[in-house]
Amino acid sequence: MLARVARYEVPSDRIDDAVESFGQAATEVEELEGFAGGFLFVDHEDGRTMTLTLWENQAALENSERAAGKLRREAAGSVDGSVLSVETFEVARELTSSSGT
Repeated sequence: MLARVARYEVPSDRIDDAVESFGQAATEVEELEGFAGGFLFVDHEDGRTMTLTLWENQAALENSERAAGKLRREAAGSVDGSVLSVETFEVARELTSSSGT
């Protein structure tokens, strides 16, 4: 499994709008072949925003790049934000709760 991590800068007063915008983009990303899950992280104080998407394999990650890149730029731009970086990682280990919660 692979992960794509994108970092954004969003005006802190637009974070709620960003959550909505990235949520709309996510509905399209979720339909891409090989999508395995993801998260949206925000810091309401300073506007830091990050997405983490998981992909079944290298081919799925590569095939998603064009659509995901477009959606990423549109979501950030719609709230006067910008894409700061996009990185790819291999998921080396899944962390789970030992209590089952």
